[in-house]
Amino acid sequence: MKIKSIELNNYRLYYGKNIVVFPNGNNKNLHLISGENGFGKTTFLHSLLWCLYGRLMSDVDETFRKDISNGGYNATLIANLNEICRNRLNTEIGTNKISKIKKKGYSVDTNYIREFSSYSVSLEFIDVHIPSIPSQSLKITRSFDVILNQEEVEILIDGVKSELTSEIGNEIFINDFILNKDIARFFFFDSEKIVLLAETNTMEEKRRLSSAYNEVLGVKKYEDLKKNLENMRLRFRRKSDDIETRNILNELLSKQKLLNEKNKEIEKQSIILSDQIFLLKKEDEDLQIQLLREGNSVTVEEFNRQKLLLSKLQEKDTNNKQKLKHFLEFAPFAISGELLLQTKRQLERDIEIIQSQNDIKNQNILLSKIYANTTEAINKMSLTEKDKNQIIHSFKSIITKYQSNKSDEKCLINLSKQDFDEFISVFSNITTTYRIEFEHLADDYRKNKQILDRTSRNLSNMKSKENDDVIKSIRKKKNEIERKITDFESKIRILHEKKGAINKELSVLERKISELSKTVNLDDNVAKKDEVAEQLINELNIFLVSLKKEKKLALETRIKTTLNNLMHKSDFIGEVNVVIEEDIIDINLLSKEGYLIKKESLSKGEQQLYATSLLKALVEESGIEFPVFIDSPLQKFDKSHANKIITEFYPTISKQVVLFPLLHKELSESDLEVMKPHINSVYLLRNKNSKSYIERVEIENLMKY
Repeated sequence: MKIKSIELNNYRLYYGKNIVVFPNGNNKNLHLISGENGFGKTTFLHSLLWCLYGRLMSDVDETFRKDISNGGYNATLIANLNEICRNRLNTEIGTNKISKIKKKGYSVDTNYIREFSSYSVSLEFIDVHIPSIPSQSLKITRSFDVILNQEEVEILIDGVKSELTSEIGNEIFINDFILNKDIARFFFFDSEKIVLLAETNTMEEKRRLSSAYNEVLGVKKYEDLKKNLENMRLRFRRKSDDIETRNILNELLSKQKLLNEKNKEIEKQSIILSDQIFLLKKEDEDLQIQLLREGNSVTVEEFNRQKLLLSKLQEKDTNNKQKLKHFLEFAPFAISGELLLQTKRQLERDIEIIQSQNDIKNQNILLSKIYANTTEAINKMSLTEKDKNQIIHSFKSIITKYQSNKSDEKCLINLSKQDFDEFISVFSNITTTYRIEFEHLADDYRKNKQILDRTSRNLSNMKSKENDDVIKSIRKKKNEIERKITDFESKIRILHEKKGAINKELSVLERKISELSKTVNLDDNVAKKDEVAEQLINELNIFLVSLKKEKKLALETRIKTTLNNLMHKSDFIGEVNVVIEEDIIDINLLSKEGYLIKKESLSKGEQQLYATSLLKALVEESGIEFPVFIDSPLQKFDKSHANKIITEFYPTISKQVVLFPLLHKELSESDLEVMKPHINSVYLLRNKNSKSYIERVEIENLMKY
């Protein structure tokens, strides 16, 4: 499956129709879409996710999930309309006309307003394979009208609507036949955020990743089949003539249904409260602007720009401090230089001594046991006392020959194997990319701090006169709104706590229902069906164990091979161990000596290589053909790693790969030269008068912009 074209119409920065057509007539699989920061690279990626998943995009993109939690999905949809279109609505269309459209819809006279009252994103695919439906192309268009407050999805197969999409629904069709939302993160990813895959520590994160892995590796469809069979057996029991047990079962199921309904109600209340918080925050921002305007002559636009800049700088400053703190923890080791190397050699020698002493001790214990057991056996033999003593003496001489005294060599540092492994992990980090990354981070921190201080001073100069009566009135109202926001946020936390308690109760109920289901006597007419269903479930259980084992081994091999190919050192990873326990998956990296390599101790560049290798392994193992979109593709890599990624990763990960590099910072002229043989098309994101547009350029001219 490949994308033929993408069209963005009035979506955020993109005013009017903006079309990208991907040529597919050759074997070159790379397409570059580049532009400066703020010109719409991330927006472009977000538009594709919204086109495919709509509200469900929150399950794929963390940023979108935060936007929805702050203001609600509907508020996010309204905010997506291009600013020029929004201004035209406010200035050219009266409130009476808008109210009429809301009540009766568009008419012949008002139909022209659709041009700037709605936005849309379209994706057209070719080489699409839909079971039982011969097709050449498929086009998905998702649109939203801010006046009608209406979202629509249209799916055309070879230019016409299909009965299949009408029967099962557009969202299900996209999820089942195009790309499942649970695995979309492996095809749309931001290289800056992808390192989070290497820092998956909480059980919830591991469960979420496990669910995605199961979907990618084809395990989930069999688990869904098993779940459907289990539900069918449950329906049989609800219709059984075993009235007493059936009634208890129905009572438990009714309670389960009630708890699920309570959960839905809690979710609904949370959404309502989130929407109210969003409106209050907007009002709070307006009051803040009033305070500033009363206090000085700064424009609203300038204040908003400075405020947004300050927020980003503060966030970056906090992140930089955390990173510096982490780096500084290892600074004494890095400074020690030769001493650190000597320590490593000493620790390796100490570990050898400890192991040798343990081996001698264990050997002597074993020989002593052999001597004692043999002496006991000889004493029970029918021999003269003299012969017994002679045999025992001879045997003791043999045993003594093989017994060893403990080595006189003593350990300088007596440490555990776990402590030694941790030291080796730290040593590996410090002796590879530590210095280069630390210098880059320190420089970035210093520059960001300078801009942060300057911006803070600018905002301080915009403060209002707090003693003024008008300002006091505004401040009072603002404080009241902020109190309401805090109150609503507290209510949302309480609702989440209630939901957690309900989920625990649901888990207990599910276990009771499962146990009780085994004791229900079934009617003769369904007993045979139930028996077949049970047999199928048992066979599926056996098959799933075998399938997971097969996928586990394949995944381990692919990750190890890819990671060692991309790293500077071909033998950096000795073994990859994929641990699967029920609904949890974890991936352990081991050195060639068998030491556990802590992923959080890897450099950011190495973490990105690990995450990239994991993604490549999953995509290859899944067999899913879908374009791969990568934002900030070379952000964390040094020149050697970047060259490996360009030549060995991008050309093989998919038949169509779309990269969003930042020119000169991420993508240098030398990188472009290496990439050229694989590049199919090149586009630039341009911005003029606060609106972005997409322009195709020749590859030879790319670095001139």
